Amino acid sequence: MNSKQRTIISIAGPLVARDQEVAQALADRLPGSRVLACHALFPHAKTLSDLQHLGVEEIGAILEAFPEEHLIIYGDNLLSLESMRKLSSLRIYVDADELDIASSVLQSLKLTQKKETARESTLSAEVKKILQASSEHIDTEVSTTRHFADILIGSDEDPKEAVLSIERYVVRTDSQKTPKKMTSEERKKRVDEMLHQYRHPSSQTRKAKIKKKLWTFVIQATLFLKRLLDIMISLVALSLLSPLFAIVALLIKLTDGGPVIYVQTRIGKQGKPFPFPKFRSMVINADKLKDTLLNQAERKGDVTFKMKKDPRVTKIGSFIRRFSIDELPQLWCVLIGDMSIVGPRPPVPREVALYSQEDRRRLEVTPGLTGIWQVSGRSDIGFKQQVELDVLYIESHGFLLDLKLILKTIPAVLTGKGAY
Repeated sequence: MNSKQRTIISIAGPLVARDQEVAQALADRLPGSRVLACHALFPHAKTLSDLQHLGVEEIGAILEAFPEEHLIIYGDNLLSLESMRKLSSLRIYVDADELDIASSVLQSLKLTQKKETARESTLSAEVKKILQASSEHIDTEVSTTRHFADILIGSDEDPKEAVLSIERYVVRTDSQKTPKKMTSEERKKRVDEMLHQYRHPSSQTRKAKIKKKLWTFVIQATLFLKRLLDIMISLVALSLLSPLFAIVALLIKLTDGGPVIYVQTRIGKQGKPFPFPKFRSMVINADKLKDTLLNQAERKGDVTFKMKKDPRVTKIGSFIRRFSIDELPQLWCVLIGDMSIVGPRPPVPREVALYSQEDRRRLEVTPGLTGIWQVSGRSDIGFKQQVELDVLYIESHGFLLDLKLILKTIPAVLTGKGAY
């Protein structure tokens, strides 16, 4: 700022019309402003090199003729003037799109050609002139003075939107409008008040703490009820279904003499692995055969592998898979806490390795035997839709919703829809 404590803002850029637009938009936001074009401020200078000899005092004396509080001066090479940079309170560089620059150069070429003797020119010659002139225009001091700027306005920014933050910057740095700094006594008093508020919270703060405690209690109570429900259902189910377990185990053993229970490693809450038991429904070497069948999956490229007529499934396996009997040993996982009755299905490590950041939200809660997508279509639903439904459950799950999903699971299992 000069002796009058005025704000001098210099605006430069490759396109004068855009510089002027920003200058006018800023003037509309700052009361007591005046916009000055560089060529009008120094009418006797034909080129910018004619002004290089002018010092700070000489340019300052010229600006004294303008009494406004904010002087906004624009010109394409304005920031290359060292004296102008020193006088300026704020230096702004306004970038422009190359197409706009080329258009501007084309217009100037047309004006020049009108003054010259008419002559034929081919399209290629015109394009060459435009590109050459545009390149020369950009490679001059206009672009090299970009680093002198305090603020850069991008070529895609709207001037009216860009000047909003610049207005706050100017007002905040204006010494006449900036609040005075607090004295040491005022600062100490303010710190004492803040400490008092911290040590002696108001009644409103106490209410907020009570609300927080009540909300925490509700969440913990819901989780307790959910766990209690898991233990009760799993204990009762394991007891009542034990005869069915014995029959299924005998049928599987008679099929091929292999193991009755197939144990996988699945990923649980917060990425914790745990053993995941199932009644074996496939041939003994099913895992090795899977790699040869990946290109026959129902949804190629999906994270999960699903195949309707999977040749690895045995006859008894097809039956127990259709009615989800093969999943019943997982009631043990529910009883010990690795799983819950309701929740997202636990994935295998191979699937988790392919998860996106969004997909990993499924690992925020304890996995379950059944969930929203299991009662909505089971394997007929694609992986992305499964994730969306699991996230919906995570964000809205509660004791009543769990009961509702458990009741909906019964008809879903009996109909066998989407199970394969």
